[in-house]
Amino acid sequence: RKENSPYFFNNENYFIRTLLNKDHLILQSQKNKNIIYVSYHSDKDPLTPANFKQQTMQILKILGYDVSLNLIDENKIDGKFIKNLDHGCGIPDKALFRKELPLMLEKLQKRKS
Repeated sequence: RKENSPYFFNNENYFIRTLLNKDHLILQSQKNKNIIYVSYHSDKDPLTPANFKQQTMQILKILGYDVSLNLIDENKIDGKFIKNLDHGCGIPDKALFRKELPLMLEKLQKRKS
């Protein structure tokens, strides 16, 4: 470990990137619950097991967030939006935003009124 290196990755850098950092999640939930989490996850994801994603979303739900987990199997592959069961399901970013952003904005707008 070369702490003087510009590429040194210290513990603070690691902790901020750890999705299930308990202290970070608690602090985040105290500061702002006005966050919507939408996730699409393949039940055959070779990089991240589906149960890990399910547990992550359950923790976020317990903390009071609006969460939506779309667990993808073979039956949901349509060739346009969901293209495969790899990590990311082959979902194009543009298509994801086109589908989910209006719904998120509508939810956020209702919360303001």
